[in-house]
Amino acid sequence: MTRTQRRRLARAAAYAAAALLVALVVSRIDLDYAWDWGRFGRDWLGLLGKGLLLTLQVASAGLLLALPLGVVVGLCRTASDPGARLVGFVHVEVFRGTPLLVQIMIWYHVLARPLGLSTFGAAVAALGCFASAYIAEIVRAGVQGVDRGQMEAARSLGLSHWQAMRHVVLPQAVRAILPPLASEFIALLKDSSLASVIGFSELTYQTRAVQSGSFMTFEPWLTAAALYLAISLVLSLGVRLLERKLGGGAAQEAIR
Repeated sequence: MTRTQRRRLARAAAYAAAALLVALVVSRIDLDYAWDWGRFGRDWLGLLGKGLLLTLQVASAGLLLALPLGVVVGLCRTASDPGARLVGFVHVEVFRGTPLLVQIMIWYHVLARPLGLSTFGAAVAALGCFASAYIAEIVRAGVQGVDRGQMEAARSLGLSHWQAMRHVVLPQAVRAILPPLASEFIALLKDSSLASVIGFSELTYQTRAVQSGSFMTFEPWLTAAALYLAISLVLSLGVRLLERKLGGGAAQEAIR
C-alpha cells in the first residue's frame, strides 16, 4: 500500500469515526420533536433553493468586485511609492480589522441611499470590499514570493516598476496566488450569510423565513447546513485539484 493510499484510508476512517460520534450524540438526545420531512420537502424546500441561488449570485458578484480591487491594493502594498503603500495599508487594515457584520450595516444604512445601492448592491459592496483586503494580502505574499532578482533584471532592461510587475513578476506569482484565491471564494460564500441581517433573501434569510412560517426548527436549519456544506465540499475539492496541479506557494500563508 502506497503512502497516498494509506493517507486516504486514514482520512476515510477519521470521517467515519466522526460520523459515528455525531450519530451517537444525536441518538442520546431526547428532543421530543415531531419530524415532518415530507411536509417540509413538499411546501418549503423550494424557498431554500431560491435562497441558495441568491447566495451563489451575491458571493460571485462580491468576488468579481474583490478580485480587481484586491489585486490593485496588493500591488500598492508592494509598490516603491510610499503613498501607494499607505493607501494599501489603510485599505487592508480598515476592512480586515472591522467585523463584516458592521461593514454590511454601514453599507446598507449609511451609504446605500447616497450611492443609490439596492439591498443586493449593498451586500455585494460589503462582501467585495471585505474580501479584497484578504485578496490583497494573498497578492502581496505571492508577489513577494517571486525572487527579487526577477524585478531587478526587468528594471535593468528598461522596464518601469509597473511594467516589470505586469509582464515579469505577476505571471510567475499566479501559481502561488490561484489556490488561496479559490479558498477565499469558499470563505466569501459562507460570509454571505451575514447579508440576511439587511433583509437580503439569501439562504440564511430564507431558512429563518421557513422556520417562522412552518414552525419547524430542525428541518430547515439542517437542510441549510447541508447545502452550505455540499457547496463548500465541491469547491474545496476544486481547490485541492488546483493546488495539486499548480503546487503550493507563499501566498497560502495569507489565507484565513
